[in-house]
Amino acid sequence: MKKKFLILVFVILISATYGLLVGVYRIFPFNLLQHTKDRIEEKYLEENLEVENQYSKIILEDLISVSPNNLDSLKTKLNTILFGTKTLPTNLPDLIFDIEDQFYSDLTKLDKIEQFEIIQKYGISSIGYIFHPKKPINRLLIYHQGHGGDFSLGKRTIDYFLERGFTVYAFSMPAVGKNSRPEIYLDKLGGFTLNDHEKFKYLENPLQYFISPVITMINYSIDKNFSDISMVGISGGGWTTTLAAAVDSRIKFSSPVAGTYPMFIRFHRPDKAYGDYEETYEKLVSEINYLDMYIMGSVGKSRKQLQILNRYDSCCFDGTDYQSYDKFIAAKSQEFNGGSFEVFSDTSHSEHKISELALSKIFETIQSIPNEN
Repeated sequence: MKKKFLILVFVILISATYGLLVGVYRIFPFNLLQHTKDRIEEKYLEENLEVENQYSKIILEDLISVSPNNLDSLKTKLNTILFGTKTLPTNLPDLIFDIEDQFYSDLTKLDKIEQFEIIQKYGISSIGYIFHPKKPINRLLIYHQGHGGDFSLGKRTIDYFLERGFTVYAFSMPAVGKNSRPEIYLDKLGGFTLNDHEKFKYLENPLQYFISPVITMINYSIDKNFSDISMVGISGGGWTTTLAAAVDSRIKFSSPVAGTYPMFIRFHRPDKAYGDYEETYEKLVSEINYLDMYIMGSVGKSRKQLQILNRYDSCCFDGTDYQSYDKFIAAKSQEFNGGSFEVFSDTSHSEHKISELALSKIFETIQSIPNEN
């Protein structure tokens, strides 16, 4: 009896150890189990979507504002909400200078780094890097990091595109990374440190501090004769990518990764999809919602938007809720003069990141954009 018990314990330990190895190192039969899990989820979704999903195509039609007839006027409205003006900002960066940063010294395809500085009202700064490749192919990739920290967290993404000859402009969100956290004083309110995004609500046109730096660096890039401009962002940087592409059609390709869901999903899943202050800014989303932004960011000559969502994301914007709108937005985008929209569900991992699979999908899509030079 004791011998049988020891054998049973041994078998359980071996099984548990092998199961752990499968999960950590993704050895056989990880892919088979993952595929089976995906198929079960997809089958469940197909069978129960009508019951579970409250949002039919007819309701989505009622939610959107943008159409081929009002695209230009809606962009004017978006400019006004963001910047307080009818047109995009025309300013250029305040400073650009060469810099050495040992953190990036192991990037073998990096030629040099320049630092840019953009100073906005109240001393709110945006400090980022321009990464120059050794063998440039005349294409620009704007990379935007999210709430998690400095753009250095995106080192792998930056390196991936340097290896392929892209010049990379790297940004962090306001009051994050190298960016300033100024002491400001407002009438009727007094003074405070602008060190988190919630406090931006006390400023006039608060979203300008998130989007204007990107527009400023696109302005700077124009005389560099890039054949096209692409933008990729993760998390809050994905939100920034969505909004920047909606307002500035000079961004030909955009890929927000784990960054947005429409408000009706955010309301339904506040635990993992509601988002930060700027993402639910009422003055914006009540006029131009995320469905509108997806369309505005994807339509136009040679334009594409590839929204990437991590199905098993440990942070946010996970799951298969995108299936309530992805085909609708893709079809709507076809009503305009050029452009396309696609959602890619990344099942290769369970982290809040841009995976290797996502990078290859992004690069493949950028390669499909005609070179205009």
